[in-house]
Amino acid sequence: MRLENEDKEAIFEIAAARYFTTQNWKWVNLKKDFNRIIKAFDELNEQYASYSYMSRDWYVENMGSRNLHMCNSWEELKNMVVFLNTHGNIFNFLVNTGNGKSFCILSDSRELKEIHANAIKEGQKLGYNAFVFLATIPEEIDFQLLQVKGVK
Repeated sequence: MRLENEDKEAIFEIAAARYFTTQNWKWVNLKKDFNRIIKAFDELNEQYASYSYMSRDWYVENMGSRNLHMCNSWEELKNMVVFLNTHGNIFNFLVNTGNGKSFCILSDSRELKEIHANAIKEGQKLGYNAFVFLATIPEEIDFQLLQVKGVK
């Protein structure tokens, strides 16, 4: 059976997520959780507007959404949201390796597209690392469908 592009993307995501997890890295799938990060940013702003006697940094560190954006300060979160609004669709994952945050692109080619290279350069200006999760996914998979009759 021939694999469609969305099938290959799903396999890529599973393989990358498994790798990140086995490395004990914190990670977020930006294709699925991008809007949740933006929503957390907006909610933090609303909380601060209502209760401004607490610092924005306090809200960043203490809101439940911290596991999504993995930021430690308001400035860091604000910069990340600006970056994601511009380049978020280029990357597949946000990963915290323990040595800082990185953005990850899933690819089956060592050649970066210009749009990827430009987004990586912009991220590096903000102190983000970037890496490519390179994997080869077959064009087709073999399978068998067996009919079971008379199981006792």
